[in-house]
Amino acid sequence: MGHSGGMERAPTGTFLRTAHVVVDAIGDRAVGEAWHRDSVLEQQTVGGLAGHLARGGVWVVDDYLTDAALPQVRVASAAEYFARVAGSSTPEADREVRERGAQVAAVGQERLRATLEARLAELEQRLAAEPHDRLVGVAAGTLTIPLHEYLKTRIVEQVVHLDDLARSVEHHSWEVPREAQQLVIHLGIDIGSERYGPEAMIRCLYRSGFASVLPVL
Repeated sequence: MGHSGGMERAPTGTFLRTAHVVVDAIGDRAVGEAWHRDSVLEQQTVGGLAGHLARGGVWVVDDYLTDAALPQVRVASAAEYFARVAGSSTPEADREVRERGAQVAAVGQERLRATLEARLAELEQRLAAEPHDRLVGVAAGTLTIPLHEYLKTRIVEQVVHLDDLARSVEHHSWEVPREAQQLVIHLGIDIGSERYGPEAMIRCLYRSGFASVLPVL
């Protein structure tokens, strides 16, 4: 299936618009008041979740653009990226993700928001000059993927974790661009097809009793 490929080919604008929502959400008073409380994600505080969202949803793109190394393993699409990452997930890797988020959040809400805002401004300028089909090395130096496909993976991170953050602080959902929502929904179908096969996705979408493939990640 190729639903996500039929969306915006170079989703830079969608990525940046949703990134600005991330900035606003991380700076929200409700998030600051709950900074040290548990989030809806296991073993992760609200602050740790905000740190993960800032890093993994936004500025990791700049980090990977700066690193010129290209791993030998190449993936062609965002769906293939997620299928590989999900297939290689381990408790140790999950723990490292939580620790990175906590380290980012250790500076506190105000400084994290200011840092994210500054890095996003720089990233906007940088993305304007980057070809959408540029190859980048991602996933801690294990995979190579076209930039426009990697940006789709970051939109998933933004939208899904914005929802996690809202639920964690009992806040109404922060409004994200409709095109970001649609990309995440369509890409979810592609991920499920990559991981479980198209027949499984057709059955869980259109027939009762076959939803065991959900969630796709």
